[in-house]
Amino acid sequence: MRIKQKLLIFVRNTILNSIQRKLMGTLLLVMIVPLLIFMVISTQISRGTVESSEISSNISRLALSGSYMEEQIQLYDEFLFDEMVDEQLVPSIASVENIDTAGVFYRMNYVRDKLFGLFNGRDDMVSASLISFENNQLYQVKDNDFFVYPYLDLPARQDNKQAIFRVDEQAGTFSFERYIYRFENQQVVGKIQIAIDFSFMDHIAENLKSNEGEHIVLLNRKGEALYSPEDVTFTKAFSEKVADRSTKGAYLVEDEHYYFLQPMMEGDLILVKMVPKEVMMVGAVYIGRSGAVILLVSMILTAILSILVSNQVARPIVSLTKAMDRVEETDFRVNMKTSRTDEIGILHRKYKEMIDRIRDLIEKNYKREMETRDAQFLALQAQINPHFLYNTLQVIGGMALKNGSNDIYSMTQKLALMFRYITNKQGDLVPIQEEIAHLNNYLYIQQVRFGEDVSIQLFVDEEVNDSLIPLLSLQPIIENAFKHGFERKTEKGILKIDIQKVFDEIEIIVKDNGVGMSERRLQEVQHKLAADGFSEERSIGIKNVDARIKLYFGVEYGIELESIENEYTQVAIRIPSAETE
Repeated sequence: MRIKQKLLIFVRNTILNSIQRKLMGTLLLVMIVPLLIFMVISTQISRGTVESSEISSNISRLALSGSYMEEQIQLYDEFLFDEMVDEQLVPSIASVENIDTAGVFYRMNYVRDKLFGLFNGRDDMVSASLISFENNQLYQVKDNDFFVYPYLDLPARQDNKQAIFRVDEQAGTFSFERYIYRFENQQVVGKIQIAIDFSFMDHIAENLKSNEGEHIVLLNRKGEALYSPEDVTFTKAFSEKVADRSTKGAYLVEDEHYYFLQPMMEGDLILVKMVPKEVMMVGAVYIGRSGAVILLVSMILTAILSILVSNQVARPIVSLTKAMDRVEETDFRVNMKTSRTDEIGILHRKYKEMIDRIRDLIEKNYKREMETRDAQFLALQAQINPHFLYNTLQVIGGMALKNGSNDIYSMTQKLALMFRYITNKQGDLVPIQEEIAHLNNYLYIQQVRFGEDVSIQLFVDEEVNDSLIPLLSLQPIIENAFKHGFERKTEKGILKIDIQKVFDEIEIIVKDNGVGMSERRLQEVQHKLAADGFSEERSIGIKNVDARIKLYFGVEYGIELESIENEYTQVAIRIPSAETE
């Protein structure tokens, strides 16, 4: 079940989720399936045609070969008949009274020469024999030797003067024999016989075989093998089956072989040709292989054509999809040139026009927002905390009454530098060392105001001096510490300001031990920090500082706030370590 699910997931991810692959697969199926069906059907038809053709061809060749073999066998009978047409043959085997020794010697020499003439008349002759019924003698030439044996068998009554054909299964030979008659009274006086080895058909068997693996076998009427050059053997049951089937001719199929049968000599001989099925089907195999090659080439060409067609149709759609993905990632720099005039080309051009309009609208909206924020910042720069100025003036007045002009001079100098820093700066980003110089002026005034009630600890890493920070980012944070943290605190206040570089960022920590914030108030302030845009309050508060930092450096920078009521408040500012050029 898990394998099936994995297979379905693979098919869905690799094929179904791609219009190009679906189109390619559809084209392949539409083109290859009919071709494959056609090739299978044509292969089967050609296989049957080849089989039928091979069967017909083998039957015809076997019939011709059988006729030729019968002619060759009959030639031996004609040869024997020619040798019988001899006027001295009958006297040489007839019984003669009072014959002298010279006559016996002459007759014996004649018989021997006659038999040697028969024996040497054909290459495949096994033996030549002459039998005298009157003298009861058997004269025979065999293995190129002449033999004389007594013969006591009586001749059967022979009314038919035709040749007698016999088959010797044990010796693997066939023979022709004819009876010899005395001309005057047609009395049988003897018999002449020749035996021939079946090897005479070697050249016939070789000519009959057309392929490797074929065998030629000669059987007798019982299905027993008489001639088998490759020592092919049959079971008794199969031999009987062949013998029975041979009377009908044709062929039979068994044990992965075709057996073609041709009876001869009135059924005394059966010529068998064994052909393996793979040999019979060699033409069909060749056609099948050729068809497979054609099918493979067609599939390759079909696949190439499917790829080309699917690319022509699906590639513009895929390109359009990728362009949409880029637009989704706010990348409107999309190049979608096309020369197509069909529906896909129209879709590309219309989508390109839509993207161009969206980009123009975004640029206009962005410029409008920047102009709005610049106006907000200019308004913030112009704001001066009246409460701070009022308190400062009170301190200056008190010092004038108590201490004289030197401290008044210092106080007014610091205040003048602050006003000059706020009003004369061009741009919103300034080096941190200038922001620190302004902060020192502000801290001097607050230190004079609070005296020994507040302890200020300032640490600045020298590596951050040239890094940029939005103008008036630190003073509002420090002002909140004095205004909200120390004014209502009875114990001595401690303010720690730590500015240092951490990897590729600058971390500014402002921590006081003032009255802190309640959990509810802390959540309200943090909620304001999380909200987009500037605060609508008229003062340069912590929210506006955070919004300006995010505006210039990105949303990943800004202010983080921590506080515990009656214990401490900590403001952490993170900006990138970007230096002036």
